[in-house]
Amino acid sequence: MSPIRTKILCVVSLCVAGSLPLSCARQIQNPKAKQTQTSLVVKPENWASSDPTPNDGRDYKEAVAKLEAERIQLGLRYQQSSSAAQHAEVIAQARAVVTEAIYQKIFPSWYGTPWDFNGATEVPQQGKIACGYFVSTVLRDAGWHVQRVRLAQQPSENIILSLTTDPYVKRFRRVPVSDLVSAVQQWGTGLYVVGLDIHVGFIVNTGSEVYFIHSSYGDPYTVVREKAIESKILAASKYRVLGKITADDQLIEKWLLQQDVVTRTT
Repeated sequence: MSPIRTKILCVVSLCVAGSLPLSCARQIQNPKAKQTQTSLVVKPENWASSDPTPNDGRDYKEAVAKLEAERIQLGLRYQQSSSAAQHAEVIAQARAVVTEAIYQKIFPSWYGTPWDFNGATEVPQQGKIACGYFVSTVLRDAGWHVQRVRLAQQPSENIILSLTTDPYVKRFRRVPVSDLVSAVQQWGTGLYVVGLDIHVGFIVNTGSEVYFIHSSYGDPYTVVREKAIESKILAASKYRVLGKITADDQLIEKWLLQQDVVTRTT
């Protein structure tokens, strides 16, 4: 057997060994749905108005500290707010702040960090990182109180359901990747977590493009940002579950107030 074929088989077998079957439950899309157009282009959100530049991670701690300072200020404002309208205003601002920081500062520090099935580094550009650890580490460093290790080791659907609830979750079975991208475009801008058969990562809808950001077990075997419509890994998965985490006000409130995000294990 050639070295290349051996490597591919090892990657697939390791991923399968580390994953549990995804639950094919509610909101599964019609498997016979026709392929739809994905060329919708609208004005990007303010937090995505400039294209983020990959960096060497040296300013990572500074970026995380700056976001934490903003979280503290917004958290105080939220606690001092006396009306539902004021609460909603702070949540909207917090959503924009955390989304911009993740997309413009946190993700770019991780781009190029090597993937490994057992990778668990906490520092961009140092060591290697698996897909689940990439998701949980980004969320922790962005300010959520997640159980980094326990969350990373869950099946991808459990990761999503630890963060949000069914109103913010959609499931797709045996549909073209273009249907998934179209659904994200219609659902709106923001940060999503996407779970696949043997993989997990982020989806970002900037308003003008839909990106898949993940620690890739395929070429180039690093943390990458790629157009979702062009992702081979995203296209190959038979089952996909999508959670729009920044749409969930309760998850934003947990960020503001530093409340624990409990890991779902069943």
